[in-house]
Amino acid sequence: MHKIVALAALFSTATLLIGTSAAWAQPGVATSGVNVRSGPGTSFSKLGSLKTGELVDVQECQGSWCYVDRKSDKDGWVAANYLKPVAIQDDADDAKDIPFNFGVTVGANGPSISFGIGNQPAPPPPPPPQPQPNPAADKACFYAGIQFTGQSACVNIGASSTFLVPGWDNEIESFKIIGAGKVEICRDPNFGGGCAVYVSSQSSLPPSYANNVSSYQTYY
Repeated sequence: MHKIVALAALFSTATLLIGTSAAWAQPGVATSGVNVRSGPGTSFSKLGSLKTGELVDVQECQGSWCYVDRKSDKDGWVAANYLKPVAIQDDADDAKDIPFNFGVTVGANGPSISFGIGNQPAPPPPPPPQPQPNPAADKACFYAGIQFTGQSACVNIGASSTFLVPGWDNEIESFKIIGAGKVEICRDPNFGGGCAVYVSSQSSLPPSYANNVSSYQTYY
């Protein structure tokens, strides 16, 4: 005696592509009524239809179509988005669940679905921790020369100036970000005339901004 245990993972929409052919038959169930055809496409002749909830064995998949073994009727091809995987569990005390995996991969040729029986791959490692803002140490230092040379002035991240004083107006050629933060420089006062935002130090500003900065702001 067996009972069917439905998995939470569902097949995706018809626009997704089923991955490579299954190595062996895998149990599936029809999510709604769907035609069974002699080949993988609507241009092939109709052999019959699946009823909602009908159980089949998925033999292989090509594109967005899967070949199913119907047991009690003609086998054929069914649109994959009308199927979902199931696993079989034995009622015996010593029975074990059949491992079943299901996933979606997005590659250069678009998304694809893969499913099969077997142990699932290990999850990817978590992303590395991101640096946290430290307002007491995070600074932006501006320089009158390239390569962080010439006269300099440093401000804490969060500082801004709508109009640079004489001696700094149209004099900045490089700046350094110490710690975390962003620097936005603008060609005109009051953050006008075109602005650029940087998240890393600039040893030499591009020609459109070198010696052409009249306002700035810093922030996280």
